[in-house]
Amino acid sequence: MKIVTFDALGEKGIVRFIQDHAVDMPILYRAYDFDGDFYGDGFPKMFALEQRIFNAARKNSFDQDDLKEIAKWGGNHRNMGRLDRMDWKFKFTLYNNDEPLGWLKDEPENYVSVVKERIPGFSATYSTKLLHFAVPSVFGMLDTWLVRTFGEGDPDHQKYKFLKLAAINPVNKKTNKRTGWVISTTKTNWPSEYGTWIWILNSIADTLNKREIQCPHPKKFTDNNLRKAGIWYPADVEIALFSYAYEGRGEHILENQGSNVTDSRPKYLSSH
Repeated sequence: MKIVTFDALGEKGIVRFIQDHAVDMPILYRAYDFDGDFYGDGFPKMFALEQRIFNAARKNSFDQDDLKEIAKWGGNHRNMGRLDRMDWKFKFTLYNNDEPLGWLKDEPENYVSVVKERIPGFSATYSTKLLHFAVPSVFGMLDTWLVRTFGEGDPDHQKYKFLKLAAINPVNKKTNKRTGWVISTTKTNWPSEYGTWIWILNSIADTLNKREIQCPHPKKFTDNNLRKAGIWYPADVEIALFSYAYEGRGEHILENQGSNVTDSRPKYLSSH
């Protein structure tokens, strides 16, 4: 992973976000809503998938059904047939004696590249989803909303620039219609900027933990040893950042909820 510092990312990036929103991170975490999976219910879909993938990861082996569950969770139904044709297990060493390998944090770009190259139908985004659920204490997802908000490619949604990575929305030459947002992986900044992203997530997590700003995990995550009570993991930071990024709703969440966020479903939130 390339060496970066907060200063190198500039005033408009990570430093300013922490200054502006460190105390807001628990609010953003609790406001997360993906496919109707929200905090008041304890994120049941995310919990079930993480428990499954986390257990598979500790055995350093993922079967076809594990990978299909990740695809289903993210809505990647187009490539399900390619996963159906898999007749092998994805052997991938991430743990030793139930502990994450010590060098994972230093080589995230290598690990995401292996996933993308070896799993049929898994894009850059879906490769990061596997790593998020497999080793939440090290990794987090990186999807197009996060890149559009914290990277490049969508001036309408860019807020704090963390990444030199672009999201693109190509035009289909046959239909002349947009095909949908994807992370551009054709330039040299992928997968290196995934390494930067993991450094950022780990750095924000460390900052929040040092400031004793606790992460409000649903109880079943701590009861089942997926989290340590109150401690931010990089995957938790990414969840909060996604809440901020998705449909540009971060400021709306903070303006309308402030410190009075409850366990009930926010009325203005919509699922993906």
